[in-house]
Amino acid sequence: MITLQVITIRLTNIYPKKIYFNKRITLIKHLQPGILFILLALLNYNAICQISLRGTITNDAGELMPFATVYEDGTTNGTTSNAHGIYQLLLTPGRHQIVVQHVGYARQTKEIIVTEKESNQLDFKLQPETLVLKEVVVSANEQDQARVIIRNAIRKRKYYRDEVAAYTCEVYVKGLQRLDKKPSSLLGATITVDTGIVYLSESISKLKYLHPDQINETIISSKVSGNSNGFSYNQASEMMINLYENSYFVEGLSERPLISPIASNAFLYYDYKMAGTLVEDSLFIHKIRLIPKRKTDPVFSGYIYIIENSWRIHSVDVSLYRSNGIEFLDSLHVNQVFAPVGYNIWMPISQRFTFKFNAFGFEGSGHFTGIYKNYKVQPNYWFPTPQKTTTSKKSKSNNAAKPTNKKTAIKDADKDPLLTKKDFSNALVTVEEDANEKDSMYWASVRPIPLTRVEIKDYAIKDSIRIIKESKPYNDSIDHHRNKLKLGNLFFSHYTHFNSFDKRYLTFPNLRDGIQYNTVEGVVANMQFHWQQRDKIGMRYRISPAIRYGFSNHRLQARIEGAYRLNPKAREYIFGGFGRYVYQFNEQQPIGPLANSFFTLVHGKNYGRFYQKAYFTAGYQKELINGLTLKTRVAYENRQQMNNVTTYNFAGNQLSPNVIQNAEIGAATFPTHQALLLVLDLNMKFDQKYIDRPDRKITLPSKYPELSIYYKKGIPALGSDINYDLLRIGTKYNKRFGQLGESQISGFAGAFINSKKMYIQDFQHFNGNHVYVRKMNGENLFMLLNYYTYSTKSRFLELHYEHHFNEFIFNKIPLIRRLNLQAVGSLNYLSTPAAGQYIELGGGIEHIFKFLRLDYYSSFQNGHHQMSGLRAGLGF
Repeated sequence: MITLQVITIRLTNIYPKKIYFNKRITLIKHLQPGILFILLALLNYNAICQISLRGTITNDAGELMPFATVYEDGTTNGTTSNAHGIYQLLLTPGRHQIVVQHVGYARQTKEIIVTEKESNQLDFKLQPETLVLKEVVVSANEQDQARVIIRNAIRKRKYYRDEVAAYTCEVYVKGLQRLDKKPSSLLGATITVDTGIVYLSESISKLKYLHPDQINETIISSKVSGNSNGFSYNQASEMMINLYENSYFVEGLSERPLISPIASNAFLYYDYKMAGTLVEDSLFIHKIRLIPKRKTDPVFSGYIYIIENSWRIHSVDVSLYRSNGIEFLDSLHVNQVFAPVGYNIWMPISQRFTFKFNAFGFEGSGHFTGIYKNYKVQPNYWFPTPQKTTTSKKSKSNNAAKPTNKKTAIKDADKDPLLTKKDFSNALVTVEEDANEKDSMYWASVRPIPLTRVEIKDYAIKDSIRIIKESKPYNDSIDHHRNKLKLGNLFFSHYTHFNSFDKRYLTFPNLRDGIQYNTVEGVVANMQFHWQQRDKIGMRYRISPAIRYGFSNHRLQARIEGAYRLNPKAREYIFGGFGRYVYQFNEQQPIGPLANSFFTLVHGKNYGRFYQKAYFTAGYQKELINGLTLKTRVAYENRQQMNNVTTYNFAGNQLSPNVIQNAEIGAATFPTHQALLLVLDLNMKFDQKYIDRPDRKITLPSKYPELSIYYKKGIPALGSDINYDLLRIGTKYNKRFGQLGESQISGFAGAFINSKKMYIQDFQHFNGNHVYVRKMNGENLFMLLNYYTYSTKSRFLELHYEHHFNEFIFNKIPLIRRLNLQAVGSLNYLSTPAAGQYIELGGGIEHIFKFLRLDYYSSFQNGHHQMSGLRAGLGF
């Protein structure tokens, strides 16, 4: 039976109706007579179940109505009209009530008898919504009807948030993004993307939810314009903005959670105005205008529709603007339409996000539309007898009153639950292997929103020229333009020579990194190249040769390193390298080459400390199980001290020698020696969530702290002169505090459990800073600490805490809040036997001109003030 159904579906997907009939007869001739009746029944059932109802939606002036919600009354079988006001709805033959609604227009219902003919047409002409005056009981303390309604909705917020124990549904998502304007280049990199539609994709998913926060989405079909092998990045689970939550955080949209208009504290952020009341099927639906108290708060503008007596959300039509703190977008418009799905529960049947953006010379717009159908819902509550409450002079019934016992479940729910925890995994989104293999007939039969002419043209053109774009002549012509050397490549970005057809890329250094100055080499030519072979996933392998020449010590250095990807889903790599090169004693490079060159040459401050290392290293990395990654490395090194060979600087200052002064051992000179090293680094992300795609695994942030265990062994074998064991345990954790901002905590503790023989390279180093520029990358940074003074071969504890207030403080100050500045506070702590108790306290402002951050720090050691200083850096 299952096999016959599969055959039926595939024939329907591949062949149009006229051809399909002939193919069906041909198939029947080869089957046994006993099966014919079953097969004919299945084929005929499949044929009559896919009848398309189409039509156009206009207003009374004849204007097309895009994105109107269309659904079959009493069901969640629905769709929306496309940008040209045309809709398509799949129905079974028979009598149907079709409902159309659009914000600002009266809901309209029409009856149609759907037949088996190829075309069923039903057009709608919507009239402006008629708002009536509806008397609502107000108290002596509450004189505004809108506030009374919102206050009632707030009282029921938690109930509606928790009323669903579990549900499943099917979701269709279409995403489209247009680029109307673009710069020719950005920071020296050529922009090759064309204007017009740059992203068009459709997907169909199965969505599962279990209260309170278990969710899983399986993408069963995916289509991306111009990429037959690509998988859509549409996510129905990312579109679930639930206004029954007090606030909702959208990653990448805003640094602050968006505050619901029916949040517990909503009256601190919103004013409300009664726009009127609609009457639909004996329901009184109040239309309320949302007015932000402050334009810079993360709040919505627009309208929310509330059903009287039940006080649940009927629909939402709201907007966010750049002044509300959204990132990279000029505006975002959100439209949600709800409908009953059983047990007096209303769920979204359509959602639409429309946006415009203007950033870094790019201008464009787009939208994502989600259509939800075939809900199966298990409620948290069961009401054998409706309860009543008095909220209006005319209507007193309330079938959704709050139960006294929230644990009372729907009949037989405990015996046969819709979903259990066993139905969920850490894969929040799973893309099926054959999701991108569905043909055009399949999409024509399941697509709820008709394609517009522009979208049809985009699919046709991009699919037809895809082979051309993948050809060598086309890629060579594009590369000929991109491979032209520009001035920006010399200073800001690296120059990359593209071979797009073979997916090979060679990157050259820029002058910023290629020309350096230090005391042990003088002027340095440092040329590091990257040869990369890529595939559709990303880097397949990388080879990075480098050469370095010091014009004062007349010494040539060279090395070659590389990495090879084995398994992208397990993040499995092998890597290694060999050569002779110059390195800082702290391998994390606490001071960058540009900053060190500047302060050495201009100010005569010799902050960098270097040594020469000839080495061979090899390593392996793999995610052993979900969230547990092991990285191991073995290395053999020959280490040699380097001395100053130049004293020249613009300031004429005497430069200090290239010797570290350490609080534990004094002058850290060392003889030439060999070192055999073994490193084991275990990283654990608890309850790691991820997106499981056929070609890769995309990990998502965890709500739990990340833990790392690091072990390093100096092995006294094969001529190695070192013998020690270092054990270090570290953690990092990000925590959001609603409108108060976000905290970032990191640190580690450890000790050398064996330190029989070791040199300054083997000490535990800390990322100090002596310059007024913050290091742009790296973790666990101190701002006023000496680079190597408190490096230790004993025990240590290091902690770092930063709290980003986002716009919580400055958006309360008139005029200042227009600048979108953000406050940040910092605390850095270090404890070693020599350092004692070292603390740095800092406060600063970030997002200055959108990218600059300024902090003022003070340091204290064992309770005594040491120094203060200003630090500048990037702070997006």
